[in-house]
Amino acid sequence: MARFKFLIAFLALLVCGGGVAGAYFYWKKFAQPEIVVNRHISGKGGNTLERPDLGKRHFDAAISLLKDGELVSARDRLVYLMRYFPESATCDEARRIVGEVNMDLLLSKIPTPGKAEHRVRRGEALVTIANRNETSIDYIMRANGKTSEFIFPDEPLTVYPLHFRIEISLGKGTITVFDGEALFKEYPLLDRNLPADIKAPAATTVSERVAWHGDQPVNFTHPAYMSCAKWIRTGKIGLFIRQNDSGADGGGGRPYGVMVANADLEELFTILRVGSKVELVK
Repeated sequence: MARFKFLIAFLALLVCGGGVAGAYFYWKKFAQPEIVVNRHISGKGGNTLERPDLGKRHFDAAISLLKDGELVSARDRLVYLMRYFPESATCDEARRIVGEVNMDLLLSKIPTPGKAEHRVRRGEALVTIANRNETSIDYIMRANGKTSEFIFPDEPLTVYPLHFRIEISLGKGTITVFDGEALFKEYPLLDRNLPADIKAPAATTVSERVAWHGDQPVNFTHPAYMSCAKWIRTGKIGLFIRQNDSGADGGGGRPYGVMVANADLEELFTILRVGSKVELVK
């Protein structure tokens, strides 16, 4: 009798062991989460496992949304990626795309928070409309597809209050535009030439925005205004934001400032106003 009980117990143990082994095999083969890892050879010939890029699926989902024309949803997915998966290899590209989408949304007719329609009243000019709506003449012209200063009574104009601030990072070589605390867009610095007495960190504001036609400053009423060379002066002497091909200064030397691509300067000129905050950081 005792031998029979022992045999039953042994068989039960075998069945349980087989069940556990079968369950483990099934989990490894079918139920284990699909995590793709890459192997690389270490200096001593051993194999090590790299961490999976958990942010890539959010990036891929955002790209799919972009293809479907869902700009806001795509941008928000990329912002989520950058916030919670900053180690992802897709973060730099996500940052670039967020900036492009933000600028497209800002300059388009797509409704976004803060964007409004201003109906032109008799006697109004672009200057007064821009001041009343805390925006810039350049924004009104670009957002409404205008190439001249002429406006007409009852004409609808898209306006947006421009409360952006910028951070010029000498270490990263970037100009980053923020809308409050949120990233709006980032631009690479192509060159810089700052006076020796300008040290980071430093805080200032935009003090002047100047357009040049030839060697003469012009305003938005000039026929060639939209294609003029431009630069932005700050309250720190020598801290300008210039186009990369802005050339020599009046004395024949290299001009002071930080230099960006021409197209980037056009965008900065559009969204920055006199009084916009500027921070120079290391």
